[in-house]
Amino acid sequence: MFEFVCVIYFSADPKDNLYVGNFESCAHAHSYVAANYKSSEINWVKCLHEDYLFLPKNFIKKEIK
Repeated sequence: MFEFVCVIYFSADPKDNLYVGNFESCAHAHSYVAANYKSSEINWVKCLHEDYLFLPKNFIKKEIK
C-alpha cells in the first residue's frame, strides 16, 4: 500500500515545495529522492503517513514504486 507521502522542500518558500509521490515506506521515499535529486538542491525531505495529513478533496496519488 502506498500510504506515505513524500514532499521535498527546496527552500522555505511554500511554492518551492514539491510533492514527489506516495510510497510504500519512508525508506523507499528517501531512496527515491537520493537517486533522483542532488543533495545540494534539497533543503529537506519530509515523509508522512497520509492518515496524518489533510489532503485536498480531489487529491490524486502518484504512486512511486
